[in-house]
Amino acid sequence: MSRSVEVLAKATKQRHKRAETAVEKALRHARASQQPVSVASIARAAGVSTDFIYRHPTLRPQVEDLRRARRSASLGDAVHDPDTEAAASTLVGRLTQQLTTERRKHREELARMQAAIAAAHGELLALRRKLETRERS
Repeated sequence: MSRSVEVLAKATKQRHKRAETAVEKALRHARASQQPVSVASIARAAGVSTDFIYRHPTLRPQVEDLRRARRSASLGDAVHDPDTEAAASTLVGRLTQQLTTERRKHREELARMQAAIAAAHGELLALRRKLETRERS
């Protein structure tokens, strides 16, 4: 491995460790306060992306556990309304269906675009070969 690659790898590890430390500090601060907790709020407080927390195998469960604990505490021991839960479930179902439909449309559009790009590349290759043949003649 070249020296520059080693330096980059070391810098990446250090940046990752600093980000982990910042998220852990933000979690400690959130535990001490009574503010609502979300992945976005912890990411903002730590100065990292939400993607970093979502992809982290140990930090994400900690944030989600704290969020659930806060939510449970804010709701208290209130009785859950079955109609509210059913409405929420229906909404989640509809949104999931919409996302599924949108993802399918995007995949189809991506496939069409990739086919168009492949055709364009083929045409470019044919034109280059034609040009090379003419230049040789």
